[in-house]
Formats: sequence, C-alpha cells, structure tokens
Amino acid sequence: MAGKRTSLAALMVGQPAEPEEETPVAAEPAPPRWPETVRLADLADNPDNPRDSLRDLEGLADTIRDEGVLQDLVVVPRAVWLAAYPHHSEAVGDRPYVIQHGHRRRHAAALAGLTEVPVKVRDSAESAEERTLIENFQRDDLTPLEEARALQRLMELREISLREACRKVGKSPGWGSQRMILLKLVPELQQALTDGLLKLEDAREIGKLPPEEQTMPVAPPAAEAVPPAWGGSRGPDGGGVHAVGTPGERLASRERSPGGRRDHGVIPLGPPAAIAAELRARLSREDLETLVELLTATVAR
Repeated sequence: MAGKRTSLAALMVGQPAEPEEETPVAAEPAPPRWPETVRLADLADNPDNPRDSLRDLEGLADTIRDEGVLQDLVVVPRAVWLAAYPHHSEAVGDRPYVIQHGHRRRHAAALAGLTEVPVKVRDSAESAEERTLIENFQRDDLTPLEEARALQRLMELREISLREACRKVGKSPGWGSQRMILLKLVPELQQALTDGLLKLEDAREIGKLPPEEQTMPVAPPAAEAVPPAWGGSRGPDGGGVHAVGTPGERLASRERSPGGRRDHGVIPLGPPAAIAAELRARLSREDLETLVELLTATVAR
C-alpha cells in the first residue's frame, strides 16, 4: 500500500508538509513459551542413553526430598525429537517430551514422591545423541562396559576413528583400546564384569582371546587343600594344575620350612594371557617382577 503523498503546491506556498505514512512491517512471530516444569508422566527416557542401569537412585532421592531438584532436566519436544530420530517413535510413545539429560534425576524424583520436575526445553535435537554421549563421559559415572559401548556408538555416529573419538571425550587412545577389548568378551563374561564377578584387569586380558577360549578365571581353592610346592608340580593325574608359591619368598629364604611359605592356590594351565591374568591377580608387583626375571633367565638358556 503506497504512503500518503504531499503536494508540490503546498510546499511552494510554505504550508507545512504532512508526514508520509509508513508501510507497516509484519511482526516477527513470538518464540514458543516453553514450560519451566513438566509432569513426570509427560517425560520419555532417551532411547540413546548410554547407561544400562541407573545407580544409587535411593541416595539421590533422599537429597531431592531434602533439597528438591537442584539442576533442571534438559528435554526436547516429542515432535522435534522424532523429526531427527523417527526410529524412536515406539520407544517415545505419546509423551510430549524426551529427556536428553537428567534420567537419574527424573527417576529419583519419582522415588522421592514428586510429580513434576524443573526443565530446560531445547527446540533442536540435532547432534543430541553425540552431546549425550560426550556429556556422560564428562560425568565419570559410566561402567567400563557402558564406556566401551558409548565410545563405539560415537565412532559409528560420526564415522570417526578411535583416536578421534577418544579426543572428543578427553581420553587417551590407549585407554580407548583397552575399553574396546571389553566388547570382544562373550556375553556371559560381559555380564560377569557388570555384576562385579570378573575383575576389569582379567576382562581386558580374556578379551584378547578367541571366543571359544574365553572362560572365567578359576577361583583358588582353600589353602589347606593344596600344600605349597616349591617350583610348582603337576597334579597326581598329570593334569595341567600348578601350585604357585611366591617367587620372592623362594629366592629370599630357600631354607625356610615348607609350612612357612605363603600359598597362592593353584593356577590352571591355559592360554598365556589367562595364566598372566591369574598371576597378576594373586602376586604382588615385587613378586611379579621376580617371576619375570626367572622366566627370562629360563628362556635365555
């Protein structure tokens, strides 16, 4: 629509000019007003959360009862989330928001009896999975297996090398290599590691073996069941079981009576990596160094 014009004649006789009418400008649409709190029933867990389980919810619930939820959960509207991750439609269901960060707070709040929690709504889900993976590493509360799976997912997501993935999460490539070995464990041993029945050091060694050779380390029998034997010996049936005394003790006190030596149980014969894992679990660093010296001298003969 054209603005109002001022006549030239009016200007010539000194009459005041009337101002031209301004063309109205279309107003910018107001940004959506997101809620500051959301009901727990309206929140869906992030299907890409790298944690397999939520730990110590009871302790966090006690804190929430006393202090409330001190840090907002970060959530994304359902429509925005599914636009980026349509394959999560079934997992998200019809709940209007998806949690990006704050799963433990959400479930601890439920234990504490809350019905809603404070939130910060993000209107973009781009790179949401990558941010979730990296931020969880920064919190340092993932289990070793969760770290391994998250690292692998980051590599797949960004199509990057292990070295680059480790750089993104602030870890060394060597650390990353040790974590990736855990993914080569057979499912039974992965579960044993998660349950605390398998030591991380043992798991790293066993993961280097072919699946058909992977077994749980054998727990040592009671000391009295296997008498100490200097230098080791085979079982009565000639089978592969060696009694292991302490190399340091044997070198330092060869005249000590057999009953005075420490007994470290038995080590079953098997692949070298499995034997090494057993020895590391039972011997001190000093004894391990002595054992290496003895074995090196034997090989050099």
